[in-house]
Amino acid sequence: MNEESKHPTQREKIIHEDLLEYLKKHPKGLTMTELVDGTSYSRKALEKHLQVLVLENEIYMKQFGITKVYYPNHRIQHFDFEKMTYNNKIIWFNILEGEQGLYLLIQKKKKDNGNWVHEHSITIPLGEGDNFLNVLNKILHSKRTKDLLEKNKKEEKKQQS
Repeated sequence: MNEESKHPTQREKIIHEDLLEYLKKHPKGLTMTELVDGTSYSRKALEKHLQVLVLENEIYMKQFGITKVYYPNHRIQHFDFEKMTYNNKIIWFNILEGEQGLYLLIQKKKKDNGNWVHEHSITIPLGEGDNFLNVLNKILHSKRTKDLLEKNKKEEKKQQS
């Protein structure tokens, strides 16, 4: 059965799925002209389905002047998190999965006028977690770090007296 003889809702579903799959194969984004050239669908059909895909959060669009570029929305899956708070700051430790696989995201945020503002972040492949902890332990327990902390404590005591 060819596409023309299928029920209209079946045709719509096929176009929708084909367009989404085509965009997923082009993560750097595609213009309408590139989509028309790369698929067998009309500009009008693509416009309709692109609007729906944007509304469904399956894709997103960025406009550069008059040119619209459509991108697949690569979702990130959250698995676990912990947080550490001190002073007016919070550090989030998140286990995530994205295109690059499983990773640890460490984000530092501070409260500014009642809003949390992102200051810094680092990502570490989850498979390198033990290696990261070993290096962190090594630097935290080094003689230099211990001496630095001791010097800092003495200076704080001086300032308090």
